[in-house]
Parts: sequence; structure tokens; C-alpha cells
Amino acid sequence: MVRRVAPHPSVDGDQIRQLPVEILDHIMGLLPIQEAAKTAVLSKLWGDVWSSLTQLCFDYNFFRYFQIKHRKEGKYFKLSSCLYAINKVLLQHKGPIKKFVFLFPGGCPLIVRSRSYDMNQWLLLVTQQGVEEIRLCFGSREYKLPECIFSSSTLKRLHLSGLCIAPQISPCTSPNLTSLCFKEAKFLPRNTTNYSIDVPKLENLSFYCCENISHFNIIARNLRSLRIARHSTGKGDNFLPVNIDLRSIHTLDLEGSSHEDILGDHTSNGLPPQLPALNVKSLKLSGDYFLTDAAFVCLLRKCPKLCKLKIHFQREWDMSRCIDATSGHFEKLRCVAQTHKMLWSLKFWAFNGSKPQMHFIKEMLANLPALEKVVIIYSLYMFDRNKKHDILEEISHFPCASPKAKIAYQSLFSS
Repeated sequence: MVRRVAPHPSVDGDQIRQLPVEILDHIMGLLPIQEAAKTAVLSKLWGDVWSSLTQLCFDYNFFRYFQIKHRKEGKYFKLSSCLYAINKVLLQHKGPIKKFVFLFPGGCPLIVRSRSYDMNQWLLLVTQQGVEEIRLCFGSREYKLPECIFSSSTLKRLHLSGLCIAPQISPCTSPNLTSLCFKEAKFLPRNTTNYSIDVPKLENLSFYCCENISHFNIIARNLRSLRIARHSTGKGDNFLPVNIDLRSIHTLDLEGSSHEDILGDHTSNGLPPQLPALNVKSLKLSGDYFLTDAAFVCLLRKCPKLCKLKIHFQREWDMSRCIDATSGHFEKLRCVAQTHKMLWSLKFWAFNGSKPQMHFIKEMLANLPALEKVVIIYSLYMFDRNKKHDILEEISHFPCASPKAKIAYQSLFSS
């Protein structure tokens, strides 16, 4: 008796065609874009999916692929080949583009200068195709962002790195933008004839290693989160972006600059130099913020609704100046801390067991009346392991103003 083997069902073209277009688009979108292009030649079905792919990601892997493919050629030729391929993909593309990523490896500013017009045309095309997310990265600040970006009616998320932002020469509105991030960006000087950028739905705004952010003219009525890290400001310039209003912010993250910058600053919308009480509920401070205890105390006073406070220790001498017991501001710190009846979460990063840090933690525990959760994250590289047990034991016996306060410890790597 001959035994018949039942044929296994195969995933043929008919079965694939039955899949929704969204699923096919998602499958191809998971591939590196150079692999997606190769898949497109397998069948008309995949070719159609490729020509209407909603996510175009020209990342570092894409550029690396061309560098390997043309490894015998010069750098200018390799990068030019990449840009030619991108240009061809966009010209042949049909349908909407939801996400556009362009991560230029840098190191060749001549390419950026000579091909800026082409790049502007790419972005103009993308913003006209219903784009919702754009991520641009350049290795230098040679590229100047075109105005069409902030005029997109569909854009929701924008991440810009290593480029220049010029003032707007005409009114523009980005009605659906909710998240905006700048990294290593330079904001060019503005004048009285320039226009502001209206972003009515913007909730998250961040600046990392940026230059002259005060030249960024933005109106964000519903801003909820602001992060400023390691900025640089020209002499005599304001610290904050012009027209920014801090009163809507719930989360404030400040790194690498003094409290005095933000407290002494004022904007062109009429706010006085002495800022009114803020609505900040979550505050994170790190870097050089403890250069003066007066600034730290003042910032705490300006945030009466504070619920969460995170402090990232970086330099011992910062804290030693902040908690100078001979200073009149030290008593003010105690008084202000005692008024924070909503502050229930306190977190310290990079704790190394030094006396200034211990003193500061002791005072915060003794004066914050509503604390429930205290997390101390210590650095294994800086922590004296021989004294670790004694230090943590000492902290556990610090008096607490709140009977609900619970202290937890974590190593920097487990956090």
C-alpha cells in the first residue's frame, strides 16, 4: 500500500494578497530600506507595497550599506550615491508618507551645502504627503531647516539634530505638533520683522546641547513638559525661548545651567523678571544647579504644587555650597521645604556618600512633610564600598517629617 504524504499548505501569492494593505506595509516597514527595495522586485504585489511604503527610514544602516557597496570609492562619491538613491525613492513614491527618517552620518559639510536644495525638496514633498513624524540628523550645523517643516498641518512628532534653525520670515502654524526635540541645534538671530511659530497642541519641548535657544520664537499655550540640557547662550541674551510661557508646564527638567538663568529671565509676553508661581508637578535638576543655594530655594518656592523632585548629584562642591549651614539661605530652604505638602516622591541620582550629600538628604527628609517614596540611587564607581553599609544604616536613622516616608536604595545600573 502506497502511503500518500499530504501536501503542506504554502504561503503563496494569493494568500499574501488577501492580507490587508496595512499589514503588508507594516511587514515591509520592518525591513531596512535597502532590503525592502530588494523585496520589491520579487513580485508586483511587493513592488506596489514598496512604491507606497508609509515609513521611509534612511538611517545610519542605510548609509553604511552604500559605504560597503562602494568601499573602493571616495567619501564624496559614497554619500552622493546615497543621496541619489533617496532622491529616486521619493520621486517614484506614491501615496502618503507617515514617517520620514534621515540620519546623515556627517563628516562632509560640502555635500550638505551643495545638496541643500535637494534636501529642501524632499522635506517639502514629505510635508505634502501627510507626514506625522520626522527625524532629521546632520553631523554638522551646515543645514538650515526650511520653513515648510513648521507649516505642516499633519506633523505630530519632530526630532531635529545638528542643524540650524532660522527665524520665520512669514507666519506659520503647526496645528497638530505635540512633541518637539532639538539636539545640538543652533538658533540664528532674529529681529523684529520675524514671525513666531504657533504650535497650539505642543505638549513636550526639549533642547539638548543647543545654542541660543532664546532666538526660537514659539507660542505653545498647552506646553506640559520642558527639558533644557547643556545649553549655551550668547552674552546678554535671554535664557528661555522668546514668548515661552512656563505657567502651563507640569514637568520641568533642567540640566547643566544655573537656576538663576531661568529665574532671572523674562519673556516678551509681559512676564516680569520675578516669575509667578508655576504649576510644575515634577521637577528634575542636575548639573550646575547648586552653584547658589539662593537659586535652588527660589525655584522650590516657585513650584508650590510640586509632587515629584529628582536631583542628580554631579559635583560634590556644588552641594557643599548649596547646604552651607552658615548661609541665611539654608534656613530659607528649611522653611520652603516645610510648605511643600504635595511633594510625596523624592529621588537622588549618583549618590556617593559624601558628607555634603548626606547633609542635604538629611535636611530634605526632616522638612518635607508629605514624603512617601524616597529613592537613593548610588554610583558603584564613586561609592566607597567599605563604608556602604554604615552610610545606608545612617540614612535609615535620619528623622523624617513624614511618617509615611519609605526609603529604597538602588545601584546606578539597576535603576
